[in-house]
Amino acid sequence: MPEIEKEFKNLLTKEQYEAIAGDYQSVFTKDVTQTNSYYDYEGLLQQNKMALRIRIVEGKETGEITLKIPQSSLEVLEYTEVLPVDILNAYNHDKQFALPTSLQETLENKGITLQTVNQTALLTTHRLEGALSENEWLVLDESHYNGKVDYETEMEVRSLELSEPVFLGILEKYKIERRQAESKIKRALSTRWVQTSLVVQIILTFQQNMLQWCYKVS
Repeated sequence: MPEIEKEFKNLLTKEQYEAIAGDYQSVFTKDVTQTNSYYDYEGLLQQNKMALRIRIVEGKETGEITLKIPQSSLEVLEYTEVLPVDILNAYNHDKQFALPTSLQETLENKGITLQTVNQTALLTTHRLEGALSENEWLVLDESHYNGKVDYETEMEVRSLELSEPVFLGILEKYKIERRQAESKIKRALSTRWVQTSLVVQIILTFQQNMLQWCYKVS
């Protein structure tokens, strides 16, 4: 059955991340490292504001394939398939796989025909998480991708209205500017495109320099 994930997100500096991690040490009962790999086919999911993720948590025998369909800026409908880690590692190694039938059918119901997908981004995230109360689950993420590191906090909640003051209170306590974090896939893709542009620029500059050298020699 699909689940609706309700959460607040905010980007942090390294110093803000470390401050919250220290002050809420007793709250964070889970400390895990996870690999998040994202898949698409010719940008079709991205064009429809969807995301497909394989998540593997270090030390676990099973992982997840999750199709994420935003319902609003703070709510995401998630369809998840649990599979053995060996299978998911093989998908990541090949950088492509055939969608499970259930996810194909979900997409078809939304007018999207998709069978095979290709890897578009890969992140490694160190995650601290724990319950603030029965209504709020606090998360700190340190994510590594494309040579970049960023930090964010998330608060998964049952009620957006009831828990928003709690989340904003944490931001105010640490004098954190409200900067709603874009999804990890968007952040990873944006840096990948920057890297690609830099490589292209380097190649073009090299070619121009070689042409100038050839003219001088001739």
